[in-house]
Amino acid sequence: MPSSFFWNRMGRRSLSLEMTETADHYQRKHHSLDMGDTGERRLRVKSRSPKFFAKVTWVDTLSQLASLVPISQISIPQPVYDYNMKVENIKRPAAANVPQSGELSEESDLETRVFGVPLPTVMSVDGGNIQLPRPVRECIGYIRHHGLDTEGLFRRSPPSTALRAAKDSYNRGQTVDLSLAGGVHVAAVLLKLFFRELPVPVFGDGVGSCSYKTVHALPSAKRGSKDEETDVDVAKQMDAVRVRFMQEVVLPSTSQEYRYLLCFVCALLHMVERNESATRMTAYNLAVVWAPNMARTDNPMVDVTMCVSGAYASTAGGAVQTMIQSFDLVFAQEIQDILGGKQRVENVDDVAVEILNTVDLMNQSL
Repeated sequence: MPSSFFWNRMGRRSLSLEMTETADHYQRKHHSLDMGDTGERRLRVKSRSPKFFAKVTWVDTLSQLASLVPISQISIPQPVYDYNMKVENIKRPAAANVPQSGELSEESDLETRVFGVPLPTVMSVDGGNIQLPRPVRECIGYIRHHGLDTEGLFRRSPPSTALRAAKDSYNRGQTVDLSLAGGVHVAAVLLKLFFRELPVPVFGDGVGSCSYKTVHALPSAKRGSKDEETDVDVAKQMDAVRVRFMQEVVLPSTSQEYRYLLCFVCALLHMVERNESATRMTAYNLAVVWAPNMARTDNPMVDVTMCVSGAYASTAGGAVQTMIQSFDLVFAQEIQDILGGKQRVENVDDVAVEILNTVDLMNQSL
């Protein structure tokens, strides 16, 4: 049986001069072979067994790994993603069949992509059986259980590298551990990003979208009476009118998928608003950060105007605020559909919580 010294010599001979020099430099510097770069790792494996080494395929990026083995069920820590992104930007795989620049092949990408695709392709609405897009249901569930006491929720931005890594993982169909991916703020921004990248926005142009003309007709009123009681009465009446307009005009102008998607997301936002003492996020604050992700046309100036929020604003921002504040009223029909009928809803103490419970069931079953 040849000695380990023999295998060490054989391994060194099979390495390039550059790798050998790198290994020698690292060994002199650290006096250890416990860690090292690619050349060091290859030397260590070759030194032990040429047969074993012949079975090993070396990859430098997660994209290369994804082209060789199914990694959708692997939970990859955030530091790995951070390092991988640096390598992906400078690495150019030599093999023609290896994806470049951190992207999968076009065929695989189309099969697993969930961001920037038409909503009906990633969301199922079959009678009472509704399945949300994976990043939507996972982010809603994570925020519901880990983020309702987070100050500045949906307002603060996570590191761009963490956000991009999590988004890329979802688009590859990989398992995403949101705790490792960056936590609550990554989940919150991913949720907004999903809406922002929809080919057809909630408010704007396109089939299934609510037009600006429709939302601009949202009833509004200026409160300026000297009688405070009169002001309160007018406010209550106007709230009721706006809710009815949302039910009968705004929501029906959108597709079925969009109505249910809004119902689930606004249930979460309603919970965030109710916990304002911890989150510091009122319905107005939430509408301010959410409206720009839901409203989009070819005219940026008009978009900015339509994203203005306010309880009595005839804008997309005003509509979003009404959906959050009066969630259980605006989405009364959608809530009944999701929970299984009017009688079922009447027996529920908190419809927002019950809607979010259905999201938990989706995450558990898939």
